[in-house]
Amino acid sequence: MSLIVYPVATDRRVFLPSRFMASVQTNQRVHASPFGGSEQVVDLLNDRWMFSMELAPVSRDDNSKIEAFIAAMRGSTNTTELYHFGRPVPRGTLSGVPTAQAASAGASTINLNATTGQTLLAGDLFGVGGLLLQVANDAVSVGGVMAVSIVNRLRVTVANASTVTFTKPTATFRLVGSPRVQHAPGMSDPLFMDFAEVVA
Repeated sequence: MSLIVYPVATDRRVFLPSRFMASVQTNQRVHASPFGGSEQVVDLLNDRWMFSMELAPVSRDDNSKIEAFIAAMRGSTNTTELYHFGRPVPRGTLSGVPTAQAASAGASTINLNATTGQTLLAGDLFGVGGLLLQVANDAVSVGGVMAVSIVNRLRVTVANASTVTFTKPTATFRLVGSPRVQHAPGMSDPLFMDFAEVVA
């Protein structure tokens, strides 16, 4: 298994999505009573990101680059690192070099060491410990500590003083399905690709 670089940094015109969707896939089991109709839901806490993107039509010369990337992924064998293309930087004011305090797997809140008064807003994303996390509610740093409630639970334990990434934070993804470049005279049609976050 190899890590294939998604080439948006070197070829933005070809690989920056024209449309992008992100969702958190929760791992849960629903048990329904066959008699009374009551239900019980068990959350297995193994949340993962699902990304879908559309690449705009490009020339014949450029669509060869897309074909090469898809082939290099070898289906779901290889992986790539992606960020949320719709929100590459937070709307809040978090800056500098924030770190995370220790947190246990399964936690829905994580404390960040950040300058007093800095903020993260609902929907903002940040990376820590190899995870891509989304802020559930607006948070502000008080006394140098920002208590951040997160949408997706921690899958792994976060070590104390872990680095926090807030500009284009990434997670590792596998390609899902079999996207194909459809050639038209002189150019290719729009291409859709789906990715699932790797759960280690």
